[in-house]
Amino acid sequence: MNFSEQPRSLTYRGEKFAEVWVKPEGAPCALIFRIPQRNFQIAGMAQELTTENLLKAVAIAPEEVESWRYGEVSHSGMNGSNPELGNPLPPPPEDDPHLDIYVSLKTPHQAAAPLSPGGKGQGEGESSPTLAPQGRGQGEGENWQELEARWKTILGIEAAMDTLRISMEGLLTELEASLKKTLTLEEKLHALRADVASWNKAKNRVHHALPKLRESIHRAVWAVGSPERKQLEELHKNHIEPQIPFPERDKVLEQLEYLQKQRQLLSAHGMTVYNECKSISANVQGALRTLQSNAAANAIKKREAGGAKGKFMKQIRRWSGIE
Repeated sequence: MNFSEQPRSLTYRGEKFAEVWVKPEGAPCALIFRIPQRNFQIAGMAQELTTENLLKAVAIAPEEVESWRYGEVSHSGMNGSNPELGNPLPPPPEDDPHLDIYVSLKTPHQAAAPLSPGGKGQGEGESSPTLAPQGRGQGEGENWQELEARWKTILGIEAAMDTLRISMEGLLTELEASLKKTLTLEEKLHALRADVASWNKAKNRVHHALPKLRESIHRAVWAVGSPERKQLEELHKNHIEPQIPFPERDKVLEQLEYLQKQRQLLSAHGMTVYNECKSISANVQGALRTLQSNAAANAIKKREAGGAKGKFMKQIRRWSGIE
């Protein structure tokens, strides 16, 4: 595979959507993709901005990817089987002009690992030397990298979950306040019956949404403090990060994979609940604004009608000689 050291522009339907640097800073097995913030706003393009499509644009197979990251989020290549490869990339923060995706490719000997007589690549299977508890056999460095990449991926998901939790707590306060909201005397007097009914109906949905929102917040907090997670954190600190051998590394890798899947499912569920409750909150606020607006307009009409009637009666009295 020959890489040019100059940045290249990638296009989508004739439009430039990203730039790619190969071998950045002399790294022989790395790529950097840069996507401008504005491209995430182009209709139809956001769904196409996936790591898999970026790799296709430069003729890189997913199986050749060791790992990739953007911001604080890291993902392991998993020999091309990681479902995150096909998921749309998140837009960068509003104050960031672009999103950078750093891709680490496998070294040539990794990508071309021969198959064993049993049909498995070197380093695969239960007797894999890369998972041996002692010594530094062939492939052990890659095993440490995979353990580290898994842990960083978990930390990235947890960071996103914590940001979501903070948003959910703010939304919880907002929904609880909407339940306590009452109409003023003037609003009660001039509000349309249909508007009041619509507002009450929207508020009823809040009663069903609050338990789910509280549960999602509780699960996000509990997940970070669970005993299993704390054990893996200690293991990372004492063994994985300093690369000090320990027994049953293959089992620990499985535990990290399971923890990562749990975090992904929990994050997806939390986002679903958040979006649902956000929609309910918007409906409540919208119904209230409509009610208040119509009530104010109705009050003005009544005052104007009352004023016109008063003027008319005064004129009648004048004509009748009463005044």
